[in-house]
Amino acid sequence: MKAKLVFAVFAMLLVLSCLSISGVSAHRLHVVHKISKIEIEAYFGGGTPCRDADVKVYDKEGNLYMDGVTDDEGKFSFPPKIGVDNYTVVIDAVHMPGHKAEAVINLSQEAAGASAGGMGTEMPLYMRAIAGFGYLIGLAGAALAYTGWKLKKKYENL
Repeated sequence: MKAKLVFAVFAMLLVLSCLSISGVSAHRLHVVHKISKIEIEAYFGGGTPCRDADVKVYDKEGNLYMDGVTDDEGKFSFPPKIGVDNYTVVIDAVHMPGHKAEAVINLSQEAAGASAGGMGTEMPLYMRAIAGFGYLIGLAGAALAYTGWKLKKKYENL
């Protein structure tokens, strides 16, 4: 009777430890992000960068937030303003009249899209270590219970 109880306890611990362990990976991937600037890239249909184009950045109320010029690679960057999540960017290729583009950047939608594709929350390292030790203890307990059961059967038959 006592052996059945011990085996049941170890079996229950084994099942609980298996259920508490998250996915294990030999090479864990960590994602770090930094919001320091918004980068705009302007280029023509064939992929040629739009150099020295006038750039005007407006907030959601239509107020001019920042202006500047694209670099040799057709890039322009600006720091986001705290509390503003919606920008309208107007690019005018002054050296090629008639080439003008406008884009709306919504940071709240960008962040929602990034978090939706993310991996979610991850179990902290100390919890993974405890879960790993629990798993090993459960396996050792199951092995001891099996060994005890085999020995009991062996000596009962004598």
